[in-house]
Amino acid sequence: MKKYVQLITFTCMAIAAILVAGRVMKSRTTQATVVKVSSLTVESSVTCSGKVERVSVRSVYPPAPAAVQKVYVEIGDHVEDGDPLMDILVTASASETEILQETYAALLSEYTQTEIPFSDFSSVGQEEDAQQLTAPISGEVTAVSITNQGTLEFGKPAITIASDEGLQVRLSVNESQISDIQVGQPAEITGVGFHTCYTGTVKSISSEAKQVVSTTGQETVVEVVVSVDNPGNDIKPGYTAKAKIITAQNDNVLIAPYEAVRAEEDGSEYVLKLKGQRAVKTPVETDGEFEDGFGVTSGIEEGDQIIMNPDAISDGEHVVAQVEEAEGDSHD
Repeated sequence: MKKYVQLITFTCMAIAAILVAGRVMKSRTTQATVVKVSSLTVESSVTCSGKVERVSVRSVYPPAPAAVQKVYVEIGDHVEDGDPLMDILVTASASETEILQETYAALLSEYTQTEIPFSDFSSVGQEEDAQQLTAPISGEVTAVSITNQGTLEFGKPAITIASDEGLQVRLSVNESQISDIQVGQPAEITGVGFHTCYTGTVKSISSEAKQVVSTTGQETVVEVVVSVDNPGNDIKPGYTAKAKIITAQNDNVLIAPYEAVRAEEDGSEYVLKLKGQRAVKTPVETDGEFEDGFGVTSGIEEGDQIIMNPDAISDGEHVVAQVEEAEGDSHD
């Protein structure tokens, strides 16, 4: 009888010890979210904003103060190069017209640093004082300027034509980012006024910087022009647009999420890599910051699992892993 009592007692003690040990082990096991490292294609980019505008706009000027005899077009009409726009009668003498043209061309050239040919101010004359203004390019008529008295002022455009060449975006790029941008780089163009994401290409970069006032104060920017490929009816001149210019693309880059990388006091970086069921502190070297994390050059390999919440876990600690899927692509 005494043996049976001892056996029962030992059995109960063993069961209790197992339960206590299980609870202790459970209390020492931490839930950990891990991500499997894989090679991704990553892009570096510069994002900036600006205005949509027409590629080319030409204005037709009267050769001198003139009276309007007949207007052949109105706003919204499409014209071809050489089409008649307006018949006018010059009200100034030939000598006065010549002086006006020379004076205005000199002033405009000095202001714009560009020589202005007289052909921009006049077209073929039909009679001594009667002339016909014709279209210098093919495109859409966007403005017709005639005074209430039916006259044209010298030095002011009579008709403005937007060419058929399409649309572009004129962007302001901060001086700290302009060194990354080159002519020919691809771009993605979006805006609040249109829902299509258009593609484009950097066409030109200004040779001079300028100061502008922004919400954060004065900043130095450089103008960059990006073309708009196959613009639809939803994107219009004057709209605000945002362009993401792709400055570089790299294949097979290992990405460690920002949440998984930590730094020591001396600046060296590390991750907690999952080995078996334990977290192992592993030094890493990073190069480049992308949308989904750091580019890692050493310390981890493709297929390794790293812990996303390293601050809550100690080196060597036993963990229960919950695998999180990594992103397929990464962009700056």
